[in-house]
Amino acid sequence: MLQLKNIYKSYITGGSRQIALDGINLKFRESEFVTVLGPSGSGKTTFLNIIGGLERCDKGDLIINGKSTKEFTDSNWDFYRNNNIGFIFKNYNLIPHLSILENVTIAVSFNGLSKKEKQEKAIEALNRVGIKDYMRKTSQYLTKDEMQRVAIARALVNNPKIILADEPTGNLDSKSTIEIMNLIKEIFKDKLVILITQNPGIAKRYATRMITFRDGEVIEDTNPLKEDLHQKEIDLKRTHMKISMAIKLAIRDISNKKLRMFFYVLISSIGIMGIALIVALLQGFNKQISGYENDTLANYPIVINKVYTNYSIHNTSQNSKQNQNDLKNSKLNTKNDIIYSYNSSQNSTEHINQVNKDYIDYIKQMDKDLVSEISYESQINMNILREDEDGKVSILDTSTINLSSYPKDYGQETYLEKNYELLYGYYPTNKNEVVLIVDEKNRLDTNILNALGIDVKKNKEIKFDDLIGKEYKIILNDEFYKKQNGHFYVDSSEKNLKKLYNSKNTITISITAILRAKEDSNLSNLPEGISYSNELCNYYIDDCKKSDIVKSQQDSNYNVITGQTLKNSKNKEDEIFEISGINILNNVNQSTTKNQMLSSLGASLLPSSITIYPKDFESKSDIIEYLDNYNKDKNEDEKILYKDTSTTINKLSTNIMKGITIVLVVFATLIFFISLITIFILTYASVLERKTEVCILRVLGGKKRDIVRLFNTENVIIGFLAGILGVFLAYTFIVPMNYGLEKITDLSNVAILKVENAIVVIAISVILTFIGGFIPAKIAARKDPVEFLKNQN
Repeated sequence: MLQLKNIYKSYITGGSRQIALDGINLKFRESEFVTVLGPSGSGKTTFLNIIGGLERCDKGDLIINGKSTKEFTDSNWDFYRNNNIGFIFKNYNLIPHLSILENVTIAVSFNGLSKKEKQEKAIEALNRVGIKDYMRKTSQYLTKDEMQRVAIARALVNNPKIILADEPTGNLDSKSTIEIMNLIKEIFKDKLVILITQNPGIAKRYATRMITFRDGEVIEDTNPLKEDLHQKEIDLKRTHMKISMAIKLAIRDISNKKLRMFFYVLISSIGIMGIALIVALLQGFNKQISGYENDTLANYPIVINKVYTNYSIHNTSQNSKQNQNDLKNSKLNTKNDIIYSYNSSQNSTEHINQVNKDYIDYIKQMDKDLVSEISYESQINMNILREDEDGKVSILDTSTINLSSYPKDYGQETYLEKNYELLYGYYPTNKNEVVLIVDEKNRLDTNILNALGIDVKKNKEIKFDDLIGKEYKIILNDEFYKKQNGHFYVDSSEKNLKKLYNSKNTITISITAILRAKEDSNLSNLPEGISYSNELCNYYIDDCKKSDIVKSQQDSNYNVITGQTLKNSKNKEDEIFEISGINILNNVNQSTTKNQMLSSLGASLLPSSITIYPKDFESKSDIIEYLDNYNKDKNEDEKILYKDTSTTINKLSTNIMKGITIVLVVFATLIFFISLITIFILTYASVLERKTEVCILRVLGGKKRDIVRLFNTENVIIGFLAGILGVFLAYTFIVPMNYGLEKITDLSNVAILKVENAIVVIAISVILTFIGGFIPAKIAARKDPVEFLKNQN
């Protein structure tokens, strides 16, 4: 059944080639007891390894049942060893952490048998060698004779056709030697047994055929086979280790080395704990930011002003001087009593929002669940007179002073007290008292100061005292506009303006406070300039509606001041343009609509400012999307632009979160790679410790992939245990960590590890140990069992 045909095998050692087998030609019967004799180094073990499929010859052919093995793959050799060869070694080669029964069972773990079938076969084999009573023990409790019986049972359990025994009695005393040799001859009497021995007495007593080697050649064969035997060709099937067996072996190894595995799991869990804490911090910071957005940023309104200003600094030669002044002003102490003038037109671009009835209706159709409040504010044209230092009275150009109105009350505090810092003076106490709003650098536009009667050419730094207490007169329409021949006009003569200024019917307003928006306020939306109360605004509008000029304009299709025909409006309510104050006398033309005229006369109810307060941060996103939808497919001049007052803060919080995330991800990456290296080292150490197990599995027919599966399975189990321990440690450490963070940052419960995140971390631990142990597992699979066996001798 077995034939070696012109077998050559050599090794290169120390730079020279050593011949192990030099043209071996042998045939073996299906059943005979063959002993192989010869001095050390004569090629006996190499001869046995080639028959067992552990080594490949350089030349020649090994023929099994008439089939050449030249085209055998690794899988063919694995099946051949598992189903046709039974190995018995001098040093027994039992796996120490497995029981006797498991050591025998492992030989039948690659052929697809059920657990019950494998156990029955193993118990039967142990019974035949007379050691069934010890099957639950491990090899450390057995004598040498008993260990060799286990090795014989392992060779027997698969009912192989060939038994290869390499000095099986080399470590036994004389009595044990005879017992083992009798056992081998009795059990394997119907099989081909090839046994290496250094004892000629044993060979003569037990062998039916003796072969002697010297220098890689056969020098004697006492019973050679000369005729050809035609036998059934060998059937090569696939072998594999079931995952259940891999799990069982992995668990047994872990349980047998509890202390080492504990430290292995502990070391791995420290890295997993670090990753879990980073996940908890990321989750916590995200929650803190979301809470901040929902509780704070959501209350920052979306503001739609009549004039949308987009500030940008242009580094052109024309603006360079102004930019230098702005830069200088930005560094000045804003806590003193000085207002600085600047020209805003040189560092801003303006867009006129054409707010009309259609847009107001669009806003009102917004989902009510998205908003907590929508505030509409009117910026009306007023007839205002001012008196210069020399007593000259003139009409104040309201188009330049950014008139705006503020709500009277805001909770327990007034709106102004809540949102604006008082730089000088006192907060208004009645409707006739107004305030002057400056920017964050105590600045006011030059045009505003000039309109208020301050000569900025003489001094760009204006003391608060120069503005506090300044009075202006609001002239109601019926006194301001005179009617003649069906038209209205303004008598702007010095005498008439003086008379109007001193009239008892005027509304005297005075600047009582200079205010600046508070840094932490989210509702400080008033523009720089003069701001008056809603109470004064409503009073003025009500009076304007009753005035003769407004009633006449409502009933006329022409401009009641100039007599020009008004532009036909497609909408009953048209847009508001910057036509106010003195400008109406000079800039009105035929393109003006009736509603624009009414607005200029102080009788329009269309708001110049709309403030939308979202319910929460998610609602704010929906509101912005809703506002953006209005602008789709519209020309640039028809679009309504808005200001999201939370954008800057939101961007800052987002950048902070990005920074925190980057730092934590960097730490997580470092921990990941450190853990990966640690797992690699620990797994490789395990590979070195388990060389016996790995090589025995390979000798018994285990594939390389079975070895990889074994170590991967063990790593997955360790990864799962490390993940559980790491998450437990993380939950334990979160408590003091949150306490420390609260002391430092005043933020409570920052680190939060949700159950689903903990599961993800455990999965990461499993993947991490799998990746870290994969290369050592591949290294273990490539271990050459022949080298291991040679090192034993």
